[in-house]
Amino acid sequence: MSIHTVSAIIDRPVIRQLDATLINQIAAGEVIERPAAALKELVENAIDAKATRIDIVLSDGGKSLISVTDNGVGMTAADIMIAIQRHATSKLPTGDLFHIITLGFRGEALPSIGSISRLSITSLPKNSDQSVAMELFIEGGAITPARPAAYPTHGTRIVIKDLFYATPARLKFLKSDATELTACSDVVKRLALAYPTVSFSLRSNDRILFDYATRATLGERFADVLGQKTLDNLRLADGARDGISVSGVISLPTFHKSQATDQFFFVNQRPVRDKLLIGVLKASYQDYLETGRHPVVALFVNVDPAEVDVNVHPSKAEVRFRDAQGVRSLLIGTLKATLQRHGQETASHLTGEALMRFQRQPNTTTSKPYSGNTTYTNTRPLFATRPTASYSNASRFDVPFLVPRVVDTGENMPHIDHKTGEITLTDDPFSCPTDAGILGVAKAQIAKTYIISETNDGLIIVDQHAAHERIVYENMKQQYLAGGVAKQFLLVPLIITIDEHQYEILIHQKDTLQTLGFDVEIFGGQAVFRAIPALLKQNDPEPMIHDLMTDLCDESTTLTAHDALLEFLSTYACHTSIRAGQILSIAEMNALLRQIETTPNSGQCNHGRPTYVTLSGTDIECLFGRR
Repeated sequence: MSIHTVSAIIDRPVIRQLDATLINQIAAGEVIERPAAALKELVENAIDAKATRIDIVLSDGGKSLISVTDNGVGMTAADIMIAIQRHATSKLPTGDLFHIITLGFRGEALPSIGSISRLSITSLPKNSDQSVAMELFIEGGAITPARPAAYPTHGTRIVIKDLFYATPARLKFLKSDATELTACSDVVKRLALAYPTVSFSLRSNDRILFDYATRATLGERFADVLGQKTLDNLRLADGARDGISVSGVISLPTFHKSQATDQFFFVNQRPVRDKLLIGVLKASYQDYLETGRHPVVALFVNVDPAEVDVNVHPSKAEVRFRDAQGVRSLLIGTLKATLQRHGQETASHLTGEALMRFQRQPNTTTSKPYSGNTTYTNTRPLFATRPTASYSNASRFDVPFLVPRVVDTGENMPHIDHKTGEITLTDDPFSCPTDAGILGVAKAQIAKTYIISETNDGLIIVDQHAAHERIVYENMKQQYLAGGVAKQFLLVPLIITIDEHQYEILIHQKDTLQTLGFDVEIFGGQAVFRAIPALLKQNDPEPMIHDLMTDLCDESTTLTAHDALLEFLSTYACHTSIRAGQILSIAEMNALLRQIETTPNSGQCNHGRPTYVTLSGTDIECLFGRR
């Protein structure tokens, strides 16, 4: 036997069975990656145990202490000993993984947590001969047998101390205490939204973060979790088809946030973070929000448990639908219908923000100490007192006062009969007919950008560019949807080099691209574009086509070729609309107001900015102390 042969035999790895503690620690690496994951498992167990009250205590963001106490059915001493064994659960009575109706089912959480921390379980069962609570300890996987304990009520208390003490290398991957606490709070809020009939309290370092009482309706729980201000800007969404139903609330397009933290998705009351649902949200708000802004939503999808697989990820946060396209279609249809129903509404907080900006502000230019008498100065008056100032020889905000541009009385204002469509002129441009429409009659133009109109109950400030952008886009979109897309042939075909992945995508999307107005031939490593949609003929086709291909080939997006074309139309509408700084006559302003009133989704522009803000008579009276 050669030396090399002997060395190979000696160096050959030996296959061995892993011990139970190491197996649980490996499982913990998949299931318990941070304190929030451990908390989620414990709270889900409490809900599955039919608890109506769950109290949570944390220290140091859950790193040093997580305590969850519930008033559920509890466990006997025998139950506790089985529960800490790997793959032991009460939630699969028939062993059917495709009919799961509980939050937990894997039987991994407790043994995994016990292998990496100091864990104690105390429980007193309901409807049992056992009259004394039992307590069990696990430290780094070592189990201390259950013993009697003083526990005053039925239910279970589970305490985790020093999470990851047995696997200290994982501690360095945790974030700050504040970040971990935020993640824990988010987990509880999602479960609280899904189960309004359960009360939840969360205390951290002797400070109560929230205490949600039992609620009879989802609306009351929404107010608890999201706040009344947010709730005022949410609208109900519901729909059903082929055994699938969706319900919940979504925010008005003008109410959005910089982060997606207030987006809640539930499948059969299970909180999930699913790519399909996130893609649905993006597609639904495509016409309303600019990139980087996120709506507030809480959506509940209910489907036969046999039609959804929740066993695709250790954290149970992802699901797979048997009819994914059907779910996507229903959700997009429901969300878009809701947005269209409320398309001419703007967020309620806008009026409050406008009033705050109109209020007099303290003069902060003085360096004198506060003496009890504060000097106020009106830095942004609604109307100026110097009529000689003009925007014809000044830039948009160069003058110290914002002077409204009022057309003289020699210029007539059109009056539109909404029944016959007949347009007539009145002698008085400042008359306010009762049938002028919800946006009233134009009175002035501020900073060559904002239209001031008077209604029967106050005034409205309109952003002329944002409003006209929506009008142009909706007209172009209706033209596209109703009559198809006309083609504009290119004088010189555009040849783009593509790789294998792009080739497969474009071959699959070729028919769709043809219907959208793109004439494309694909062969070898090239895509030859001979025509583009005529609606976009003024655009440079090459960057547009490159952007389209990037969107279609991005596996992380759910945008279709149709969605991508609508994005192009939105951009084109922005570039061809009335600009800020463009002077309008009274007649032009009123014509724009009438168009806004009859245009779908006109409460916001294509980028989610409001097109107008309403100030009621009461709001104006409040400004002057009359209310």
